[in-house]
Amino acid sequence: MLRGCFSSALLALALLFPVVAWPCAVCLTGASANDPVADAFNWSVLFLMAAPYTIVGSIGGWLAYAHWRTAAKKNGGPNREAPVARLAWIDKESGR
Repeated sequence: MLRGCFSSALLALALLFPVVAWPCAVCLTGASANDPVADAFNWSVLFLMAAPYTIVGSIGGWLAYAHWRTAAKKNGGPNREAPVARLAWIDKESGR
């Protein structure tokens, strides 16, 4: 109950008193189109954002490859023939 009242009060304050968002000093001064410092800053942010996804994706890909390789060795390799499935009963098995 108290959490709902607190959330409602924050929402009402945000709607009644709009706040102007000021950018940080780096974003404010490096916003020109031909500024090499701004380009370097943008590239560094891109690399910082992409690094965790690259690392986790590499580890996940290696784990999947290791799993598939182990499963292939356990099942006799990739050239193993599939077992024959008998879908029809033979008269001897049916008891007729």
